[in-house]
Parts: sequence; structure tokens; C-alpha cells
Amino acid sequence: MLQIDIREVNNQQELEKMFHQRWLVLRSPLGMEKGSERDNHEDGAVHLVGICDRQIIASARLRESSPGVGNISYVAVLPEFQNQGIGTKLIENLIVKAQQKNLKSVRLMSRINAIKFYQKIGFSEQDNPFEFLGIPHIFMQLEIPA
Repeated sequence: MLQIDIREVNNQQELEKMFHQRWLVLRSPLGMEKGSERDNHEDGAVHLVGICDRQIIASARLRESSPGVGNISYVAVLPEFQNQGIGTKLIENLIVKAQQKNLKSVRLMSRINAIKFYQKIGFSEQDNPFEFLGIPHIFMQLEIPA
């Protein structure tokens, strides 16, 4: 059984390693350049990482996008570690962080092939599918119990 430590990023060096891991999983397969794995909302966000043998193998971000509403994004697990419950642990930890911030709900933009993953955690589909980075996505939302 893998020993995975899920926690917040500790320092700038770890943040840079997390950005590299995020790029490897989410942007490199699309032929996108380094830097495309970041946006203008990194500062002040909660960055969680999954660490195995001192290597970042998973990551995700939570930020407050509007009063009481959180946004989960950049959920990325290295392919060789997928389907082992690591992504679920990341999201569950972000939901706890959202509760601690007194957020009422969290939204995310799911790739169509990940809908069932988020549904198992309790997210429901919102609106209609749309294209983002050439991939079909849909908005999903989870109401957070008080």
C-alpha cells in the first residue's frame, strides 16, 4: 500500500515542483508550453499536494471565487498513480478546507471523462458541456453542509 501524505505546499521551491507536476499531467499532453499551468489566481489560494517518497504525485487548488463560493481547479494526479483514491483524498481535503473557510459551495470545471469521479464525491453537473483547451468540459458544483 502506498504511503501518500496530503498537505498544503510548504514553500516556494515546493510550489515550483507542484507547478511542474501540474504541467506534466494537464498541459504537456496537450502540447502546451510551460507556464500554461498557472493563472492569475495562484496567490492566496490553497495548494494541496499528494507526496509519495518525497515526490509530488498529485495536486489541486482551492480559492474563493466569490463570497461563499469556492473554486477547485488544476486537479492533477500523475498517470501511474491514478485510480488509487489519491484524487478523491485531495478533493475531500479541499472540501474540509472550504468548510473551514465557511464556504457554502464549491464549483469546478470537469473534463467530461472525469464526471463520474466527481459525482461519486457528491458533485452535480451544472449548465451544458463546453469546449476548453479543445477538450469537452462541464461545470460541477457541491453544496457544503454547514
